[in-house]
Amino acid sequence: MDLSKFDVKKFWEENDFCRLNFDKKTMIPIHFWLDDHFLFELVGPFSTVDYYSDKSYRLQIHKKANDILEKELGRKFYSEEELDPPEPTRFEVIMGSKVVISEGGTPWLEPAIGSLDEVKSFIEKMEKIDVKRVVTPELLKEKEDYENLTGKKLRWGHMTRGPATIATSLLGTTNLCMLLMDEPELMDKFFKILKEKLVEYIKNLRGYCEVEYNGIAINDDNCFLFSPKLYERYCAPILESLFKNFPPIKKDTRYQHSDSDMQHLIPILNEPGVNSVNFGPEIHPATIRKLMPQALIYGHMPPFVLKS
Repeated sequence: MDLSKFDVKKFWEENDFCRLNFDKKTMIPIHFWLDDHFLFELVGPFSTVDYYSDKSYRLQIHKKANDILEKELGRKFYSEEELDPPEPTRFEVIMGSKVVISEGGTPWLEPAIGSLDEVKSFIEKMEKIDVKRVVTPELLKEKEDYENLTGKKLRWGHMTRGPATIATSLLGTTNLCMLLMDEPELMDKFFKILKEKLVEYIKNLRGYCEVEYNGIAINDDNCFLFSPKLYERYCAPILESLFKNFPPIKKDTRYQHSDSDMQHLIPILNEPGVNSVNFGPEIHPATIRKLMPQALIYGHMPPFVLKS
């Protein structure tokens, strides 16, 4: 295929029109974006510690990447805005996890506990945490200033990590797996508190944003660690609570993402009403369609097909 005369800028214009006006589409639009992982390969070695902690350094990397991408793909993919939107402290950190930034990787969360001996006392602490303290007067002032300067309305609480992944961040992956087997009743209490606190956290954030929400998105890469029986016991009730509180209308978006091989859990997602999905490459789209006949499937375009 000769791409020498292919107008990439015109392609993106048509693609954006079709995404926003699907009933008038002239082609099937794609939703394509690039994240920070791609920067490591595109731009070459750079300090990830400086990238995540120094705004001016991050802008330099973004501009360097965008110069390449605009030439090759016809558009910029990384923000070059001087003012970042203010974000509340993430739920896992409020609950006790710690953000760790190290050279050569993206930020990750260190568990709130170091050993199984700390679990019971940690659960007691969880009950007493006031998640509403995440919104401070200083944060609200930053929000007001950002919205006034940019004209953009912030949409806090439109997305959350899922219960399985949050649990691994708080307890540690190995600890969680052991507790699910050895302390099922204790895990009942842990996930009950997690459900209550997460709903309260999201509800609080949304209360400060003057925008209309259309559902909620849940990212739960680590759900594959759960068997169907364990997922139904511990995680499904949290999905049900999130959907009950935030998109009570079934046609609203109930999105679930997981990059892991979690095919064994897909049938369970129909019950709480998941209607939009993006799963990992191990799960064939035909399998998803068979198990979730009504769901909108995102992704699953093989990378090398896209490349060629």
